[in-house]
Amino acid sequence: MDADLTGRLDYELLMLEHQREEYAQRMELLSDYKRTPLHRSKRSKDKSYYYIKRPGSEVYRYIGTSSNREVIKICEARYLEEAIMRLDHNIDLVKSLRNNFLPLDSSHINDSLPLTYQSEGFSMSETYKEISAKWLTTQLEFQKGFPENFPDNKHYRTSDGVMVKTLSELLIYERFKDAGLTLIYELPFVPNDYGPALYPDFAVLSPIDMKSVIFVEYVGRMDIQRYREDFARRVGRLIDNGYIPGVNLFFIFGDKDGNIDSLQITKVIADILGLRASLLS
Repeated sequence: MDADLTGRLDYELLMLEHQREEYAQRMELLSDYKRTPLHRSKRSKDKSYYYIKRPGSEVYRYIGTSSNREVIKICEARYLEEAIMRLDHNIDLVKSLRNNFLPLDSSHINDSLPLTYQSEGFSMSETYKEISAKWLTTQLEFQKGFPENFPDNKHYRTSDGVMVKTLSELLIYERFKDAGLTLIYELPFVPNDYGPALYPDFAVLSPIDMKSVIFVEYVGRMDIQRYREDFARRVGRLIDNGYIPGVNLFFIFGDKDGNIDSLQITKVIADILGLRASLLS
């Protein structure tokens, strides 16, 4: 099973079971009030009057208004009973999804195929290479129609001659290339709000549908307020234009000294490829 989805399902299951345990413990403290029949009558505009019927009795006994201690505890017990029933239902659903979900990582799919169709090892498909070559040519031509984004700040050259601003961006670029992804540094994106063009750090052609563009932003100086504010504005505009964090918009964070955890890069690559489980194994 896809490792990321497994982790999310395990987490949700843990939270549901923990909540059920808490509710069950509260219910034990209210065992004397569980399933106690409660009757309400309204004799005035803003007051309700409550009556209970104890086990073995056929007569309802008046106990007071909604502020009465017994009324509060009976209502809480009934609430907990309903909540536990719903938690049990949701726990069963999550377990069923986890147990019946078909893994999407390439090694599992490959192993499930008849031997004739199994490949020696997964690599980017020839179809992706052909389509991405055409996409790259078209998008680089499109890029020429825009002014370069702060060219004086670009000090590092990638293995294929692209100038980038930071060593972290250089590392990300090379790791993406080594993974077989086709990407463009600071490909202009024109939002539909008529504002200025955005320059996401990396535009990657999706290897899944081979037509949609995934943006990856390197986030390096969140310790600076102005940087944070600008980052929030840019991300907001991307979201307003249909980009969804964790789906077709990813972030790789560095610290104030420019250090970066390479595992972040691995995880983003895995998400883009749909291969989280196999890349992290």
